[in-house]
Order: sequence, then C-alpha cells, then structure tokens
Amino acid sequence: MYQVGAILHGLFDFYSQGKKTKYAIILYKDKSDFILTTFTTSQARSGTENSVHGANPSKADPKSYVFKAKVEIGLKPDGKAFWFKKDSTIVPNYGLSFKSIDEFNAKAEHLEKVCQLHSSEYLELIYVLYKSKKTSILYKEYFN
Repeated sequence: MYQVGAILHGLFDFYSQGKKTKYAIILYKDKSDFILTTFTTSQARSGTENSVHGANPSKADPKSYVFKAKVEIGLKPDGKAFWFKKDSTIVPNYGLSFKSIDEFNAKAEHLEKVCQLHSSEYLELIYVLYKSKKTSILYKEYFN
C-alpha cells in the first residue's frame, strides 16, 4: 500500500482544522519505512487562470501540478483506469510531510489505496516538485 506513486484515500486528522477526507500521494519511501507524502486539493491553486494537466504554468517555473478531471493517471487496485472526478492540484508548499508510516497511519482513518500512478505521471510530478521554487529545500533532496 505504501509504494512510491500510490494514491491513498481516507479521513485525515488536521487537528485545528478538524478531520477531512483527502487523497495523499506517496512521493518517497526510505528503507526505514519513513514516507514523504503530499495531499491534493480541489481548490483553484494552480497559479494560472487556465490550468493544464501537468506542470502549471510551465515546466520552466512550475507553481503546481494539476491532475485534470477525467484524465487517466494510473490504475486502481483492480487494474481499471483511475482519474479524479474534479481537477486536483499538488501545490509544493502545501501538505508535504515526511514521517514514519506509523505516524502517518495514526492521523488517518479508513485508509485505502485507490491508485498506483503511471510511472510517467509520477516522474512528471516529481520533476515539477523538484523544479518549483516553492518546494522546501528539505524535501528536494528526496527527488534527486
């Protein structure tokens, strides 16, 4: 369930903000079972008026990665195509977290793997996070 490129869905505890149903993507996993994750948002936070699937606004200076609605991005556990129902955005300065799998699970309920990203989709996402000026230097080291 915790492979790199997996999309997990569940109810996450954000303490002061309460519990929210969210998608989390596993970006990195080390040998000690620590994972780097990010959350998606359906809020309009792409950094551009007319977002496209992938890097926004461009690969040269990306501010976000957008998964456009109804565009296949990976496979469900049963092998069928997976896509988001709404545009879903990864913003480099929102939701990145590096913690043990146990710590991650302690803040989640009803967690399930809903997708394994296509490798091309995963690599594009990592490239955007690495190139973005908004991504903390602490996390960029995992993208080399």
